[in-house]
Amino acid sequence: MSQITIRQAILADAVSITRLHNATIHEWTRQGIDGDLIPVPYEDLTLFERWLVGGPWASVEMCAVHLANLLRGTDGIPLVAEIEGQVGAVAEIFIGREPEPFGHHINVSTLLVHPNCVDAGLSSALLTYTHQIAQAIRCKRVIVADGDSNAALLEHHHYQRAHSGQRITFGAQEGRVFYKAQDLTAFDPAMISGWHMPLGRYQNARYAWDQMLPGFWNSVPEIVEPESARLHITVTGQEAYALMQQDRTDPARVQVFCWTRRPVSSLLMLVLRDWAARHDYKTLVTFAWDVVVPALEIETHPDGYTQYLYARGV
Repeated sequence: MSQITIRQAILADAVSITRLHNATIHEWTRQGIDGDLIPVPYEDLTLFERWLVGGPWASVEMCAVHLANLLRGTDGIPLVAEIEGQVGAVAEIFIGREPEPFGHHINVSTLLVHPNCVDAGLSSALLTYTHQIAQAIRCKRVIVADGDSNAALLEHHHYQRAHSGQRITFGAQEGRVFYKAQDLTAFDPAMISGWHMPLGRYQNARYAWDQMLPGFWNSVPEIVEPESARLHITVTGQEAYALMQQDRTDPARVQVFCWTRRPVSSLLMLVLRDWAARHDYKTLVTFAWDVVVPALEIETHPDGYTQYLYARGV
């Protein structure tokens, strides 16, 4: 049996990680004028077009920026699994400190194996290594959002489906509410330690916080940041940070990411809807887990995108 080595990724792994991610993409496409996706050779796509298909791992340039951010001392840890000296699988994990039901946890945000190595046990090795890290830092659980793509593997490692979540939309609406929404100027992750993230938590609160950094992709000029507002919101009984980011496909929609000191309140939802309306948005779109949706106390509409979260105690 070939020996498997798990280690933290380094910048020199950007080429191997890009090659691995791209090997899992079956077709590269470009959006046509009518909105249809047109097959296009990888070499003919711009960096931005590659990013739309494959995320920050779709080119070496973007992957290096992404890795550099993880390696600068955040709570994100990139891992690689080597077999016979070659990178055959990758994982990215984020340490989270949130109120229950998530608690002090490690979130596995990425777990991917090269098609040529699917039977080599690399995914299991990465999950085992992650569990050992969780034990060492005394986390309560390891979680995997959007876990259905690896359901059989996760169940084999004693993970159980714990929550479901859905992307939802709701209307912007001016309301009679007094609040302050000031520009956020500090972005220390410690600011959200122990806070809730009721809106936009596709992975975990710490993972999403990286999106708050202004100019993150300035080193890749082809990736133009959509119009965004980073806010420190104060309203009666509530303090929150919010990222309001214009939807790339519809300028009348704004994507909402929100971190709150206390559980989300109907008053805070009124603030977010009022802010959006006053900035000429018609619709807000976000992601919320099943444990959060009832607390929003507003009419929401699912758009068909669903995730399932798997969890294992430590």
